[in-house]
Amino acid sequence: MTEEMDDGPESSAGGWRAVALLCAALLLSLTDRLIINLVVDPIRTDLGLTDFRVSLLQGAGFAVIFALAGLPAGRLADRVNRRNLIACGLALWSAATIACGLAGDFWSFLAARVAVGLGEAALVPAAASLIVDCFSPRRRGLALGVFSLGATFGAGSALFIGGVLLGWIEGGWFAWAPGIATLAPWRQLLILAGLPGFVLLPLLFLIREPVRRHSAGLIAISAVLGRLVADNGMVLRVCLVKGALGVGDYALIAWLPTLLQRSHGMTSLEAGGLVGLALTASGVVASVAGGALSDRFARRWGAPSRITLLLACYLLALAGAVATLLAQTGGQIALAFGVWALGSISGYVIGHVVMQESVPNEMRATTVALSLTVTALVGIGLGPTLVPLVAERVFGGGAALQPAMGAISLGAALLALLVIWPPAMARLLALRARS
Repeated sequence: MTEEMDDGPESSAGGWRAVALLCAALLLSLTDRLIINLVVDPIRTDLGLTDFRVSLLQGAGFAVIFALAGLPAGRLADRVNRRNLIACGLALWSAATIACGLAGDFWSFLAARVAVGLGEAALVPAAASLIVDCFSPRRRGLALGVFSLGATFGAGSALFIGGVLLGWIEGGWFAWAPGIATLAPWRQLLILAGLPGFVLLPLLFLIREPVRRHSAGLIAISAVLGRLVADNGMVLRVCLVKGALGVGDYALIAWLPTLLQRSHGMTSLEAGGLVGLALTASGVVASVAGGALSDRFARRWGAPSRITLLLACYLLALAGAVATLLAQTGGQIALAFGVWALGSISGYVIGHVVMQESVPNEMRATTVALSLTVTALVGIGLGPTLVPLVAERVFGGGAALQPAMGAISLGAALLALLVIWPPAMARLLALRARS
């Protein structure tokens, strides 16, 4: 399914206001999801956990409910007011992040992480569907790319700003704060991370729910499945590669700060700052330039041409994985991660637009939710947990985090290329035949 390259409401200030506020919500969701990666060792020590149990809090504990709730949330977003659905999710995951900081043992921490996943499940499907209805195909890539900056800055701020905040906490800056001053620094960090969501919450109601463009009402599940496998299974393949790349994404993000602290003698602030800088710099370029470049392709060769760019994205990720295996210093590891992020994030942005333009309006949120479900189950669920398992069982010890992360990300990039190759090459050959 394609739409005419008509001039839509993309010039509306309301559309860009919605993008800005939803970008901020996405930033907070990634921050609240990932900030525990900065304090793995303190959590492990205080709660008496193994690396494996910590990995469950980082990954599977969040991912299972995020995945299970994703599809129902996507179907709901295709029917109800999307802004209100996002607001409810924001309130839930912010409160749950605070509850993580108050957890007394593994099980209460796990329950709070489950609630974080439940709250975040509706955000991206509802937001992506809403943004697409605010813009014509001429600007959708850029609009979704700007929205995706929230994920980039969210992941970066979880590590960089989180590291700064942790330094302030350890320096006694919040000794005056009632209720948290006597808590361990990692607990204060999680509580403070959950508070900004309640500041953003009333601002979300400045967003006006747009009219659903080219919509004829919710369609049956059978029709959804049929659309997924059409065109050589293009939409389903994009969903699957998001899951494959997600394994590498979350394997690297979850354990890079710990690797830099354990093996390269960095403080939490230094490790968080270095990884956050690499992720943010690459993510900004990937989100904005990737979305804008895909719009240029769509204007010149038609919207279906966007998928050909995914080949270049996943080749970049492959180069980053190889560099991770070969890196010798902390700086080289961060640079390798930056190359990985450049390929992975640009593929994420372009893949989102490809999926949205390949299905009817009535299943756009559902399609995005499916891709997030795959990412959660495969990427978030497996990525963090695979690292300690591969390090121990393949490379001979828990100290072998770097080769484990390199091997996992390399396999993820190769799998993504293999899955997307048929439809991307078919489209590339069609373009060459036309030129």
